[in-house]
Amino acid sequence: MIKKILLKNFLAHAETAIELGPGMTVLTGPNNSGKSSVVEALRCIATNPLPKHFIRHGAKKARVELEMDDGVRVAWIRKKATAWYEVLRPGEEEWEVYAKFGRNTPEDILNILRLNQVPLEGGKSLDVHIGNQRNPIFLLDQPSSVAAQFFASSSEASHLLAMQTELKNRVRAAKREKKFQQQKMDEIRVELDELQTLPDVNLELETARDLKERVDALEKEIPAVETFLQRKVELESNMAGLSAQEKKLSPLRDVPDLFPSGPLERVVTGMQTLRAHGQHLKARSESLEGLQSPPDLFPVQGLEVDLARCNQLSFAEEKLKVRRKALEPLMSAPELEDVSALSATIHNLNRSRDFRDNIARRTDVLGALVDPPELHDFSQLMQVMNNLSSFRKAQAEAHKNLLQLKKDEAELKQRIEKRLAEIGHCPLCGGDLDAERLVGEEIHDS
Repeated sequence: MIKKILLKNFLAHAETAIELGPGMTVLTGPNNSGKSSVVEALRCIATNPLPKHFIRHGAKKARVELEMDDGVRVAWIRKKATAWYEVLRPGEEEWEVYAKFGRNTPEDILNILRLNQVPLEGGKSLDVHIGNQRNPIFLLDQPSSVAAQFFASSSEASHLLAMQTELKNRVRAAKREKKFQQQKMDEIRVELDELQTLPDVNLELETARDLKERVDALEKEIPAVETFLQRKVELESNMAGLSAQEKKLSPLRDVPDLFPSGPLERVVTGMQTLRAHGQHLKARSESLEGLQSPPDLFPVQGLEVDLARCNQLSFAEEKLKVRRKALEPLMSAPELEDVSALSATIHNLNRSRDFRDNIARRTDVLGALVDPPELHDFSQLMQVMNNLSSFRKAQAEAHKNLLQLKKDEAELKQRIEKRLAEIGHCPLCGGDLDAERLVGEEIHDS
């Protein structure tokens, strides 16, 4: 609903502000005071007519601004060769400009003003909001066909507006979805750029895994080395004891047959075996002395964290590759087409459907009717009707003649009164001349 009208350099208005009250607002004033200009301003902002003499003399542009009850302000600006719209919504500081939209008013402006005309067949339309000063009441000066088209369009207006609103909502949703998908693609592209160093990370990860395997193998070998070293110490101790025993027993080798040879030979054989084993252990000990001590164990806690992070990055990379592969076949959203032809087609289809349903209902109703009765001979009745019509014509003619006689009587009476007034007195007796007595009661009463 319009709350306020502002006119600047429009026709006779240099700068006029009109506050509209609730309900009906009436503009009064003398002729040529600018009342019709206010109505013309509303028509201009609603229909954007062809360039006319709307600009006040001496000004460069005319401005018509409306303030709606929801706080939205709409302005129509007309220069000599061009026109545009400006919209200021609540909470915004800058005006939104609508320019280069052709002859038709932008849909956003019509949705704000709600002063749309009702379209008819043949490219015509009816304005149900703004009337002309010299035209009669709406539709009274139009033929019945135009009225029928208007009521047919009105019956489908809510349906067409609902379809148009649904189409606009779908278009807005598609634009929002396109914008959202574009943002997601930009985010994915940034993430992919961040993952360009992932091959280097994988290489370092493989190197770390090899090091960890080597460390694990060394950790497993450490207990065996420690056991071997402990065994070496024990064998060296045993070898020292056997060497001492061998020195003690060496003088007994040259004493023949003092003792049984069997046990002594076994002892000697055992000592020789122990001496050979000790020499072997000594050689292994000497070979092991050249080995370096095992390196200290590397702390693997940070490596495990890096490994877990690398696994997460690998999983994220695979997920992003799948999403990118799914989004690559998508095409850009198609350009929106003009739906005016589609709206006209839908309107014609709905009218055709209503016409078909009406024919079907009439067919069903007429199908249940019985055949008409046989006609009788109405010749005598027609003769009576003709005679009655002749009597009525004769009666009318007689009534007409009677009225003419009364008119002639009145004229004759006026002429007599006028003549008597001119004579004044009777030329014979000198008495007063009375028209009533001269004409007679019979003529007077008739």
